[in-house]
Amino acid sequence: MPQEEVIVKAINIISESMRESMRRYKENTQNSKELFNLSITQLHYLHVIRERTNTTITEIAEIFGVQKSTVTVTVNKLLQCGFIEKITSKSDLRVVYVSLTEKGKEVIELEDQGYRQFAAYILAMLDEEEQSTFTFLLNKVTNNITRS
Repeated sequence: MPQEEVIVKAINIISESMRESMRRYKENTQNSKELFNLSITQLHYLHVIRERTNTTITEIAEIFGVQKSTVTVTVNKLLQCGFIEKITSKSDLRVVYVSLTEKGKEVIELEDQGYRQFAAYILAMLDEEEQSTFTFLLNKVTNNITRS
């Protein structure tokens, strides 16, 4: 089997396993109801908002390559759910930032815990040397992807 096919198959298996692991995690974790009610897009927006300081709707639109109106719809849903808040710039009243509320931070942390649980599941399959090699290779791949 060509290397690309092996990689594609591995990505599909890992993706499916991670989805199943996250589903079980959400079912077995208290207060995870909010995670079930969020779309993938909403979760991606929450992650971007967490990772960036003073994020605007325009910046989110640029990051995802979508129209500002598309971002506004999702941001408004996240506002209604209490996951984010809008903050008007003190230096320019025309600029509005979005940031996570405590509830938003909690739901993203809950998701991160699910990812950590999945990472522990994968690492448990490997011995110490394999874990180091696997981590090294993942870092190499992700570093090159993020530079692209």
